[in-house]
Amino acid sequence: MVGELRVMGQAGDTKIIWDAGQEDEVATARRTFNELRAKRYNAYAVKKNGDQGELINEFDPEAEKIILAPPMAGG
Repeated sequence: MVGELRVMGQAGDTKIIWDAGQEDEVATARRTFNELRAKRYNAYAVKKNGDQGELINEFDPEAEKIILAPPMAGG
């Protein structure tokens, strides 16, 4: 199973792909997820077919696609 982590940012999207059977790839994706969640990014697990995502708080190596979006600046 291959998963995709998409990070939304000012310079565009960054994509990290992992194979659930490859420990080093899962570890890299998990580390990125945890670092960005610590910076208050919102994480959404979505299906690759585009179905509406659900807000998640923990990395799921079995997810098809995770989108991380920066926190909204309010004012």
